[in-house]
Amino acid sequence: MMSGQWNLSLDGDWEIGLNRQYEQQVVVPGLAADPCQITQGTLWYRRTLTLPDGDWTHATLRLTGARFCPAVYVNGHLVSSCSGGMTVTNHPLQSAAISPGATIQLEIALQSLQNVDPDDASLIPRADRWRTNLSSGLWDHVSLHLHSSSHITRIIPSYDLSADQLKISWWLSQSEPMPTILTFTILDTTDRQLITIQEKLLPIEAETGQTMLNLQHACSLWSPEHPVCYRLQATLRSAERILDVAEMTLGLKTFRTDGLRFLLNEQPVHLRAGTVVWQRWLRDPEAHQLAFDTAWFEQNIILRLKQHGANTLRFHLGVPPEALLDLCDQHGLLVQTEWHFFHGMEASLESLCTQWRQWLDLCFRHPSICLIHPWNETEGVQLQTALQALERLTPDYPPLVISHRDVLHLHKYWWSLFENVGLYYDAADQFPLPIMVDEFGGNYLDGQGEPGGYPALTESFLRFLGHNHTASLRLQLQTEANSQIAEYWRRLGAAGFSPFCILGSPEDGCHHFLGPLQAAKPKPVWEALTAAYAPLSCSLEVWDRNYLPGQQVSLPVTFFNETPHPQYLEANIQITCEDVADQPSSSSLLTCQLAPYAQDQCTITLQVPDTEGCWRFCAELQSPVQPAITHPVVSSWRFRTLRPQVPASLQTITIGLSPAEPELQTFCLEQQLKTCALTDPTASLLLGSSSTWEALSHGALDPAIFEQALLLKKSILLLDVGPQKLGYGYTPGSKGDFLQGSPRVNRPEKWEYELFCGLRLCFQEVAEPESCLHPTHETAHLWSHLDQQATWLWNGLRGGLIVPAVTMEVQNLNADSFLSLWQTRGADGSAMQLEAHYVAYELAGFYAFAHGDDPQVHQHLRERVQFLVADAPALAASLDPYAPIQSYPLSQRYRELQQQSEQTMVLTPLAVCGKQLARTPLWQIDSGAHAGRLLLSQLMTQGRIAHGSGSPGLYGLRYDPAAVQFTLNLIHHCLQSSRETL
Repeated sequence: MMSGQWNLSLDGDWEIGLNRQYEQQVVVPGLAADPCQITQGTLWYRRTLTLPDGDWTHATLRLTGARFCPAVYVNGHLVSSCSGGMTVTNHPLQSAAISPGATIQLEIALQSLQNVDPDDASLIPRADRWRTNLSSGLWDHVSLHLHSSSHITRIIPSYDLSADQLKISWWLSQSEPMPTILTFTILDTTDRQLITIQEKLLPIEAETGQTMLNLQHACSLWSPEHPVCYRLQATLRSAERILDVAEMTLGLKTFRTDGLRFLLNEQPVHLRAGTVVWQRWLRDPEAHQLAFDTAWFEQNIILRLKQHGANTLRFHLGVPPEALLDLCDQHGLLVQTEWHFFHGMEASLESLCTQWRQWLDLCFRHPSICLIHPWNETEGVQLQTALQALERLTPDYPPLVISHRDVLHLHKYWWSLFENVGLYYDAADQFPLPIMVDEFGGNYLDGQGEPGGYPALTESFLRFLGHNHTASLRLQLQTEANSQIAEYWRRLGAAGFSPFCILGSPEDGCHHFLGPLQAAKPKPVWEALTAAYAPLSCSLEVWDRNYLPGQQVSLPVTFFNETPHPQYLEANIQITCEDVADQPSSSSLLTCQLAPYAQDQCTITLQVPDTEGCWRFCAELQSPVQPAITHPVVSSWRFRTLRPQVPASLQTITIGLSPAEPELQTFCLEQQLKTCALTDPTASLLLGSSSTWEALSHGALDPAIFEQALLLKKSILLLDVGPQKLGYGYTPGSKGDFLQGSPRVNRPEKWEYELFCGLRLCFQEVAEPESCLHPTHETAHLWSHLDQQATWLWNGLRGGLIVPAVTMEVQNLNADSFLSLWQTRGADGSAMQLEAHYVAYELAGFYAFAHGDDPQVHQHLRERVQFLVADAPALAASLDPYAPIQSYPLSQRYRELQQQSEQTMVLTPLAVCGKQLARTPLWQIDSGAHAGRLLLSQLMTQGRIAHGSGSPGLYGLRYDPAAVQFTLNLIHHCLQSSRETL
């Protein structure tokens, strides 16, 4: 037989049926059942085939992916069975019917997921079953390997770069002892033999050994830039007879960690990756065929990543079809390969050793694979078994880079599903190991830009976009949360990063395409990621959103050279109008000379346009040209120019200020507002900020001043009230915690104050601050002369924080205020007023509502929080799903407040923020037509509303004209009566 005849592909048409009742034909590999359902019964495949002629005596069926627990039958008789199915299983066809030229009936029986043993390493984790492929089936290639009784069972190559030497570890099975010769040959893509070496073996029953090949520089290295692949052919002979031939793809490379970085072929490499969750993707109806279309995947994933500059592909939670790994080998994408363990690992040591050995053997057939990821977001005692398995297996292999042992994996969903805009870190050297930041971005959208089915998406989009968000805004958020955070991690020197995700399920991840998947029209996030992906690139480090027209702005620009050659980089730094494309208002050239594998930061000063509008800073790499990158390398950031406008109502009033408020003094001076002392009878409004609050709340300022002002129908606006805790990342020594978890407040600090007129305030520490502020349904007028996005990220602080990590509640509620408060939390206002027993349940800041005591609603709320904790490590540290559920009798309390005869304060929420928009950091308090109005604001205006009042540094507080305008609007609103405004 010729070497190519030793393997027979059995892909193609097969009959299938449940419980051996064959009813239809399917194509293998492919989906044979609904991926959203557990297959009910044993799924059988059947095919009749005629075996080829030749000098062979034995056959082994290779199932590259057969879920679950495949059993193989020849002519109706069981010949092989095993557990597993998430990676390769090999099945010797020990049957008298197996002989050259024979026609046989081959059957494969696959168990249902519900019948898989909990100890089986191929069992799908329960935490993933609602969003991943659950069906049984042959999801990867089927082939028949023909050989003699003596045959090759394993080959593991290991390349020594310094010696230019290939070590081949091999294993044989010899049931008939005989002298044999084992020959190894390296062939190029034209089948030209480059190197050959022979080993003469003694006649023993089983054999293992190592063969050294001195390559003598006859072969090139494999890398993403030069993906040179060879074929390694092993031939086992006895005398003149060929007993077996085994082949595999060979790429010569080394990959290891070095301090906080990766080295590929002893040169620095950063893993600039995209993520595909292939098994989850199968749940998308559009993916049922596309997932097995290698041409589609090659064009729209592999080549598109390369064209944007990426060098790595992360296959998340499971091994993909081997054909996709072949494409990565051929086109030069490094691969992070993963087993599917997720939030737990129940497999036995024996099952792990058996299945992981096959998985690792598969990895060494593909030079693209560099990072081995055996489990995801799993901790604790369960890992002891996994670590024992790795300890047993790894001696068979060259040194491996294993996730969680050699690499830290960060899952920080900032500006997205679980967390606010974090930016907690300043450099990669804050971590003890190389960091692979392989989950961020989130904000999952389908092909129409609609939110996916992940439960946290609703509250996430509300948190960052407010009510009535559009597909356009959602796509914008998705783009920025992926691209800006990717560039951030690259600037910090992360060893690798991978936004999440290019392809996922409708329930979790969706995808990065618009319209029909077949058409593969990329969402804007693809284009925006080019600056993070390209090996030669530039990246703007700017987080400020708001500038005065004509303002001089200094922009840090980081240049990257991830090539082995010195580079002279030129970038065009320009300002473009958001409404008029390709018409820059200004442009400047910035250059940087970089050594190989280096980055450096330069600063350029630009003048923003002298007119108001929405603009974009753009840093576009001009040279050198990168032929492999077919998209512009552009780092950009949206901003606006605005000049605060003083409402006419403020031009005739006098504002009372404390002398301890220099920033407010400067603010009023810059806005040409008249001021006087707090106690001056000519004051129309009293204005205070943090100094006034500190003095008032600690008894250093007479509360009678404010009581008397309200009785005289004067208004009061207190800014920056309450504790100004900023949460995790601002706490000294905290930044190394929660690499895969969000901030935690184990014992939240609480503060209570009684101020004046019986006003009682309660503040409580929470885990996170907020960067985005939104109007309620009735308070859009507070955004006068501002677009709604003007209160999304103010200048300065990490993430442009606007609201501290502290909640504020006013205790003195009347019936209407009570109604308004609970409506902001999601309650049905009509039910509160009309029903006898309308109830709210609260757990960990999440609310549910019921018409009477309802154990099902109660349980659903707990299950919801339990799901979030089980599924998202970014929440697990901050939520306690087993805490007591608080119950609030809303309708009863509403009626009680209605019946109260004493004068109470009317509270109106003016702005909302946070998850579910459940936080109210801005309250209006009215005490009737004969008293002034009081506004209490937690918004962090200090350092932002007057020039010279901020602090230096990238994350220092800075003047923000949007904060100024919003403050002016608050003063105007404070002066109005409730009837005129709301």
